[in-house]
Amino acid sequence: MKLVSILGDSVSTFQGYNPRGYSVFYDASMQRVNGLSSVSDTWWDRVIRSMNARLCVNNSYSGSRVTGDCFPSAACEERLQNLGTKEAQPDYILIYAGFNDFAGGAELISSLDTYGFEDSYDQVLRTIRQTCPSARTVCATLMRTRVKGDPGWKFPEYWAGIGLEDYNNVIRWTVQENHCDLADLARTGVRYETLDGAHPTAKGHLEIAESWIKCMTDLGIL
Repeated sequence: MKLVSILGDSVSTFQGYNPRGYSVFYDASMQRVNGLSSVSDTWWDRVIRSMNARLCVNNSYSGSRVTGDCFPSAACEERLQNLGTKEAQPDYILIYAGFNDFAGGAELISSLDTYGFEDSYDQVLRTIRQTCPSARTVCATLMRTRVKGDPGWKFPEYWAGIGLEDYNNVIRWTVQENHCDLADLARTGVRYETLDGAHPTAKGHLEIAESWIKCMTDLGIL
């Protein structure tokens, strides 16, 4: 059976399924609030089951960005060295990360004193090629959201000053440059359900999963 690892942020966390000591958004309380009855309601478990595969490592950390070189940045060595285990390495790595960079206004291009989103995402993919050379890496663009029960709420396209599509274009370009696979979730047009504008409810997880499955079908993975 194929093994799948996840690299992500709070959206992909679930209590009991992330490395010990990692910050988790979906603890027991948040699972109840958002209507998740079990891990099978998460987007990533739905996708893994659709692949007839099983989880290797869910390397997701709540609040983490892609940018930076220090833990818990997705680009840091500590996280990228832990996408497999001593016993097994993943056949697939699914990356859904960057929303916190967007929400925090992380610079797109590196400067003398900051790590830019482009260089950091590139570092993620280059390091994965070295540490998991046989894995097929699939990177997703960032989806827009909606708020349950609030039809007047509008997604903040420039949440902290830089547009979501600017980050998505960096992901698209970097994935192409590193010869990885792109799951262009943003271009499905789906906006997943949340309570807070960022974290999916159970329905939102289903909508993310369905978007992943559509993109992976188009890639010939499913």
